[in-house]
Amino acid sequence: MLDSFRQASKTWVVKLLFALLALSFVAWGVGDVVRGGLFGRGPAIEVGSVQVTAAEVNAEFKREVGRLQPLFGGKLTSEEARRMGLLDRTVQTIVTRTLIDEAARRLGLSGSADAVVAQVAADPNFHNEKGEFDRELLRRALMRAGLSESDYMRMETSNMVRAQMAEALSGGLVAPAVLTEPLVRWREERRIAELTQVKDEAVALPPAPDSATMEAYYRDNGARFMAPEFRTLTVLLLRPADVAAQVQITAEKIAEAYQIRQDEFVTPERRQVSQVVLADDVSAARASDMVKAGKDLAAIAKEFGVSVVDLGMVEKAELPDELAEALFAQRAGSLSPPVHTALGWHIARIGQVSPGQTRSLADVRGLIEQDLRKEHARDQLSQLANQVEDSLGAGGTLEEAAGRFQLKVVRLPAIDAQGRAPNGKPAADAPKADSFLDVAFHTEQGAESQLTDLDGDGMFLLRVDQITPPQPRALADVRAEVIAGWQAERRHEKAGELARSIAARLGAGEPFARIAQAHDLKVQTSPAFTREGAESARMAPAVVSELFQGKLGAVAVTDTKTAWTVARLAQVVPFDPARDAKATESARRKVSATVAADLVDQYIAALNAELGVRVDRSQLAREE
Repeated sequence: MLDSFRQASKTWVVKLLFALLALSFVAWGVGDVVRGGLFGRGPAIEVGSVQVTAAEVNAEFKREVGRLQPLFGGKLTSEEARRMGLLDRTVQTIVTRTLIDEAARRLGLSGSADAVVAQVAADPNFHNEKGEFDRELLRRALMRAGLSESDYMRMETSNMVRAQMAEALSGGLVAPAVLTEPLVRWREERRIAELTQVKDEAVALPPAPDSATMEAYYRDNGARFMAPEFRTLTVLLLRPADVAAQVQITAEKIAEAYQIRQDEFVTPERRQVSQVVLADDVSAARASDMVKAGKDLAAIAKEFGVSVVDLGMVEKAELPDELAEALFAQRAGSLSPPVHTALGWHIARIGQVSPGQTRSLADVRGLIEQDLRKEHARDQLSQLANQVEDSLGAGGTLEEAAGRFQLKVVRLPAIDAQGRAPNGKPAADAPKADSFLDVAFHTEQGAESQLTDLDGDGMFLLRVDQITPPQPRALADVRAEVIAGWQAERRHEKAGELARSIAARLGAGEPFARIAQAHDLKVQTSPAFTREGAESARMAPAVVSELFQGKLGAVAVTDTKTAWTVARLAQVVPFDPARDAKATESARRKVSATVAADLVDQYIAALNAELGVRVDRSQLAREE
């Protein structure tokens, strides 16, 4: 937030612009601004007689940007959203919604207030942990969306009417079998192929090219041998160590923290428990006699036809209260008398006992002091960050702030977007946090970034001093890369020639296995695959596509970057809709939904022609 003020305060040009702006407001007058001078003088969208202002469009656009922010890590700007077409989509949504609303108004359709209230109350997004409607949850959601409750209810009423119209247009529409059966036969047809891969390694690596060939390859593929963009950065670091000297941890603070956190240092007693559970009082009485007679747990379980359940090592808090009290009063190795709980009658054997213990203040003093230092250092660092921001906001430089607050400044002469120096090694002294490079390469030249968290290890603020754009590296510096690239391409071409020769022999009728054996290749039979089943069959989409274009026995050769696939269509498995009702019905639903969507689109197009739609982009440009 302070970045703009910080930069502006350093230039007399901006001060002059502010003065001119003030004079402009005096000349225009406040009334002219209120009447619409700031937001344009006409509607941004007109649908029939309905007018939508640029401010209304922009408000909905901003809500859409806010809704998408989590998908972009909170970094989606309005300008980026416009470039992505989100503003155009917002305009189209408003136009479509208004067209349907106008059509509903003409038809006299309306939504019942009671029905809308019931619909909102049934929305699980507004239910608390008890499954009940919670008005406070609704209020918070509307606050985040920038909507009032009355606006939201109007929107839900309109949505209900639109749903009624959509249902009237397309509800109950079922595509006929004559339309769906050919489609499902086409989609669900399966094919099986024999295939082999001719890897580049199957042919010899060609010798290095001569100088003229190498230079020509270097010129023709210059983009592959470019040096990346480098940036020169000045980085101000705020580390916990910078405030460590200001943190004083007294014995009293440590003792107080120990008392507050004492539960953390208590290890409860644990006991190994095995038990049987009996269902009724009569069985419990008989079992009690057996316990007194010295019978073991296995004998009691056998007598009543139940199993011995080993609960393992348990704490007192993990058992029902009445059972916990009884079992934790027993000595190790003993068998308890029957104990009644809501689950029945328990007879339990106590095995190993691990005594509870409490770590003393002396045992945990170091840990508590360390935690307190971290906590206080964070507080001190936050205060220091505010002071640094104030200093920079007043027009100070990074270097001046560093000197004033005794902070470290790091100069990075050249670093790329992967954190490497020109020698290809990690840039020395560059912070290792992921956020650092992200900020460094999203800050303009000459600008200073905002203070940013250093992944829990303090904060940083940087200035981009210079940007060196990508540029070709000298041939002498990339000679080895050029040679390797040329050799790899020639080798791949040779592998392609071999693959095509194998395909030609297959086409002439030679057995696949004999050809593959001659070239030390392995032939595989693919699982049955559909037109969209390349991934499940572990085949390249290009191979699948080509095999579905040919007849039985057709041969396909496809480039797969570091290898070539040679495939022959071995079997065609037709689909019978009558034998797979589930797939047929699924296809019918998809076709029905597509036809329904087409009907709605045609209806909206007709409304557009009848009512008329006008979008004034100049109004939206003013709003920006």
